[in-house]
Amino acid sequence: MAAIIFDMDGTIADSFDYVSDFLARQKGLAPLGAEQKQALRGLSMMGMARQLGYHWWNGPILFFKGRHQMKAAINKLDSFKGLPEIIKKLHAEGHELFVLSNNSLRNVSHFLHHQKIHQYFLEIYGGVGFFGKAPALRQLIKDHNLDIKQAVYIGDESRDIEAAQSIGLRCIAVTWGFAEPAGLKALKPTAIADTPAELMRILEEL
Repeated sequence: MAAIIFDMDGTIADSFDYVSDFLARQKGLAPLGAEQKQALRGLSMMGMARQLGYHWWNGPILFFKGRHQMKAAINKLDSFKGLPEIIKKLHAEGHELFVLSNNSLRNVSHFLHHQKIHQYFLEIYGGVGFFGKAPALRQLIKDHNLDIKQAVYIGDESRDIEAAQSIGLRCIAVTWGFAEPAGLKALKPTAIADTPAELMRILEEL
């Protein structure tokens, strides 16, 4: 049995359209077309923001504002195809499942309930620090008395990998989220999954 910790946005939840539309709207831009959105694919939220003309210091306010406004749109988001089935299977196999996300506890909980997968998670850690997930990951492991060698964090951004690595936690990077795959590979995570099916195979082999 392993402890498997999931990020939410870009890992379980396909929130790319919401984030890109939110950033354009806040900047006073016209709705983004398909080509404009495609040019933002592979970028983190802040990478997308910089591409649209924001400055680095706009980051915190965009983060908190976006999280607050997402409450109204959370039931319109969908999970990536295949993820609910994987989560259900992992739970059935006896693994302890968690979510640890920058998004608010309310948003994460509502999303998981809407997707009918909330019951598979032992606990949700929402609203963790914008400037780093390492303390929250460490706290989760302590709270549940987990063996860090039997735990893994799954995320889609460089900060997910860096946070896990900083506390000696294994990490799997998924390439269907926000970050550029090449950037994820450069950080040398424990493994990289290009599809949900590949993620399941990796987890079975760890």
